[in-house]
Amino acid sequence: MSTDWLPTSLNPTKPVYRAIADAIEADIASSRLQNGDKLPTQRHLAKELNVDFTTITRAYGEARKRGLIVARVGQGTFIQGSKAAPSPTTRQSTNAEIDMGMNMPPVPTDPDVITRMHHEMNEVTHRLSTRSLFGYQDFIGSPMEREQAAHWVSRFLPKACAERLLICSGTQSALLSLVLFLLKPGDTAASENVTYPGFSILLRQLGIHHVGLEMDDEGIIPAVFRKACQEKNISVLYCNPTLHNPTTTTWSQPRRVAIAQIAREYDVKIIEDDAYGGLALSAPAPLSTFAPERSYYIIGLAKCLSSALRISFLCVPDHQNFQALALSNRATSMMASPITKAMALQLLSSGCADLVVKDILKEVTIRQKIAKDILPKGSFKADPNGFQVWLELGEHWTTHEFMGNLRRQGIRLIGGDAFAVSSNPPNAVRICLGVPETSQKTNEVLSTITNTLRYSTNELNAIV
Repeated sequence: MSTDWLPTSLNPTKPVYRAIADAIEADIASSRLQNGDKLPTQRHLAKELNVDFTTITRAYGEARKRGLIVARVGQGTFIQGSKAAPSPTTRQSTNAEIDMGMNMPPVPTDPDVITRMHHEMNEVTHRLSTRSLFGYQDFIGSPMEREQAAHWVSRFLPKACAERLLICSGTQSALLSLVLFLLKPGDTAASENVTYPGFSILLRQLGIHHVGLEMDDEGIIPAVFRKACQEKNISVLYCNPTLHNPTTTTWSQPRRVAIAQIAREYDVKIIEDDAYGGLALSAPAPLSTFAPERSYYIIGLAKCLSSALRISFLCVPDHQNFQALALSNRATSMMASPITKAMALQLLSSGCADLVVKDILKEVTIRQKIAKDILPKGSFKADPNGFQVWLELGEHWTTHEFMGNLRRQGIRLIGGDAFAVSSNPPNAVRICLGVPETSQKTNEVLSTITNTLRYSTNELNAIV
């Protein structure tokens, strides 16, 4: 597929050619650029960005060195991997690239669970009305559907109720509605200093300033948050306190209380993204419980049940917010797919979802043990209930060199700069353990990553 791609922004602290290569890499990480997409010609891009032709030549050369793009004589320049890149769950051929950057849970392996899941979905399709199959429905879910959803969400957020819950077509859709509702161009939002790229992209496209807050092992540092509130006039805090993406940190309860108190003191609204809450067996109560009057809580199904179920639930502080966000949600996405919504609620209400989560957690435990046994001790962060690993590279590798080397070996990762809010990204990569079809394949991929990590760039270049 051809594309008229242009970078949404360029890092002014870096040489232009490197900033363009970084922008290509970041847009691959956020899926704005896909495998096989055709990039603009060098001459066209130079004209659009008002830079020299040689700058674009160097930028494409840098991107090619990182393994991001490939040039084909007479055809153009393409995002790397288009020839051998089936969907992430089927990338098991030894000649195919395996996308360990794709953020998805392992597929359940218990045949009884799979059979039950198919049964529940068949039940849904058999009883769906013609109107459900062909017509529009309640834009935020019917009262009965929201009651079903609230019953499940209350496991994590005890005071969740149907009167303040919206059913959305995925977390990104909920985030868009919230950002449009809570912020305007020129406002400032804060988040962890490494955060979900989808949120950063939203802010950038809507002209909203973004401040990254330093974290420690317990979460956002309160003194840093307080200082930002005093100096930056923060309007909204977006955060992911449980199994944080990408660092896997789970905030302690005292830290949640402290951050909630500061948000209340400076009248900061909170967007809590609990994408992984369904997998966290012993996490503290959500941040939203400590400041319910200013908190917007999102929990989705993509990361704890199935990436194919683009359904999330948004809990808001009061009825006034509910009505306003219902309009915002309708304007941005109209409604969640009635068919997908019906399947999701059937899995939740029948208890089948619990079986799926249990099977996912069983596989996650196996894969995290493999990671613990194979990856160098002290080099990574992980959580037993999470399917991500945050691997710190040390001084012998840069993120781009490490990713480029592994890309040439058929393994794709996501680098720290894709998550970084500031221009000083961590020298680290995120590894998603959910992508390989089997634990054996997980073992093979992690072994390749570890073997690569043990050598410096110069040592590998010296091997003939």
